[in-house]
Amino acid sequence: MNDVIFSSWGGKVVDNRGQAKPGTVENLELPLQYDGQRLTGLMSWKGLVVTDDKVNVIDMAHAYMREVQKLSCGECSVGYIGVKIMLETLTRIISGEGTEGDIELLLRLSNGIKGNTKCDFCALAVAPVLDTLNNYRDGYTRLIASKGVVPKSDYITRITSPCMEACPAHQDAPGYIELIRNRRSAKALELIRNTNCFPGTTGRTCVAFCEDNCVRGDVDKPIAIRALKRVPADEEMAGDTEPQFEKKSADGARVAVIGAGPAGMAAAFNLGQMGHQVTIYDEQSAAGGMAWVGIPAYRLPRDILARETDIIKKMGMELKLNTKVGRDITLEQLSRQGFKAIFIASGAHSGRELGIEAEAELRDGGVVGGVEFLSRVTTGEQKIGEGRVIIIGGGNVAIDCSRTCLRFGFKEVNIVYRRARAEMPARSEEVEAAEQEGVKITFLAAPVKIVTKAGVVTGVECKRMELGEPDDSGRRRPVPVEGSEFTIDTDMVMSAIGEKPDLSLIKGVSISTTESGTVVVDLASNQTSRPGVFAGGDCVTGPATLIEAIAAGNRAAKNINQYLRSGAVAPSEDYVIESWLHDVARSRERVGGIVAPSGRQSPEELATLDRKQNFNEVEQCLSPEAAAREAERCLRCYRVMLLVTDSSN
Repeated sequence: MNDVIFSSWGGKVVDNRGQAKPGTVENLELPLQYDGQRLTGLMSWKGLVVTDDKVNVIDMAHAYMREVQKLSCGECSVGYIGVKIMLETLTRIISGEGTEGDIELLLRLSNGIKGNTKCDFCALAVAPVLDTLNNYRDGYTRLIASKGVVPKSDYITRITSPCMEACPAHQDAPGYIELIRNRRSAKALELIRNTNCFPGTTGRTCVAFCEDNCVRGDVDKPIAIRALKRVPADEEMAGDTEPQFEKKSADGARVAVIGAGPAGMAAAFNLGQMGHQVTIYDEQSAAGGMAWVGIPAYRLPRDILARETDIIKKMGMELKLNTKVGRDITLEQLSRQGFKAIFIASGAHSGRELGIEAEAELRDGGVVGGVEFLSRVTTGEQKIGEGRVIIIGGGNVAIDCSRTCLRFGFKEVNIVYRRARAEMPARSEEVEAAEQEGVKITFLAAPVKIVTKAGVVTGVECKRMELGEPDDSGRRRPVPVEGSEFTIDTDMVMSAIGEKPDLSLIKGVSISTTESGTVVVDLASNQTSRPGVFAGGDCVTGPATLIEAIAAGNRAAKNINQYLRSGAVAPSEDYVIESWLHDVARSRERVGGIVAPSGRQSPEELATLDRKQNFNEVEQCLSPEAAAREAERCLRCYRVMLLVTDSSN
């Protein structure tokens, strides 16, 4: 709770004006500091908050509507013209030219926009201005009557949306979707690359947190944001053109990046644009990390990934492949070679063992790790399969292994998962595709022993499970059913229950790690316990998604740049309030509006019988026409936030 003078947050009005001591608002949890300044006011679609009576809410409303007007798209006259007139009216009022009828005009416009716009943006945007009109009317009346001029003030603004905040990299999805709708692919791709250096890769493989939080899903179906991202990337590739980046001269410091996966390449891409000299080390024979070794070609063609890593390399960094830090070169040697900062982005490539009877002695003899199998397929080391295989796990790696096994000649593929379908962490469309291709899934079962005969795998003994109370993951915990053992015949067992980092590179180095085997970092700075050494991605969080790794690389690059320029890392924007703003902006309020249902445009796919025989890409790219139709469904749910600090007035 925080002391407030006035709040309309979340539609609940708390008015403590005129009282000797400000009151409090429950569930607000508004941080009191921003960038070293006391926060005195906030205006957003969720309402108005004032903690200092010196704050001029009328000037706030004017500054806020100025930002709203910039984003008003013109798709409907109610929103576009209404917002424009509201801004003009507020400008007159703060300039000493307001009239008695302006307050009623603003009220009519606010209510009209709120109930009659085509999308949610303008309808939600006018809400806090309406709050000022309803609760600070006397202030408007006095200002108009006095013909006073309000001194100019500076405010801090943030533009976001529910889909942007759900995305770990905070990509401007409404912005690039609008550009795709208008057939401005080059501009769309430029906007995507501001926060995501792998548009073609993520356009095929991203788990699409943004779509899970898409407001359009409350009307019919979410926007196909992931599929749309791929469209301009594929068009650029088809046109054989390359992006032109505005790069600073390479007068910065030397930085070593360990790992050429998404986190490492994203950090290198950003550091290169900042003018630093980057050298990337990776033990694999190609860049891409888990995207290269772990995502099958039918989902991510190798030429797509190779092109995008080549574009990043052309920023001027040096890439040293087949070089394992900790074996071929040490961290201490990197420091002595003149690298002023080191970023550890080594990922989590080591598979976890099942921990069941007879597993250890059968490794490489009928029992194999899922990531190891996918890596062997990628490098050409895996032999064509035959017979039956059981895959243990329920995540994307398990699904990728199962579909790859079918393509590699296994006659029967069975996934064993200890929970129910609803708890399966793999993408639902990937699970459905696997089943369409012939993968069997045995739910609510867990392996307890590998069955062998003469040293050869013949089956897996499993136990039935039932779901109990939710565990730390939020999913219902699997509970063994006594006396329910059964055996599934198989010739091979594959473990896909998760991965862990290989931290041999920091052995003997004073860098703190957790009990679970990940690197400890300061969350606000990405810095490890050793000054000048940073870390991010799966080696810090454990196995996560490709877009989370890219976001980690983006954040790390900013922090490393600050460290190199100033010798310390002190985020310029208060970490606490930034996190708070992100949490607030994830909310997906709807006010109605005139939104006609419209069918989602889905990419075409290869026929099931055709795709099972090869590694050709299954999902095709949306045509420009289909992409434009899908982009038209976007509600442009931008959200404007305006902050007031002690230095604003």
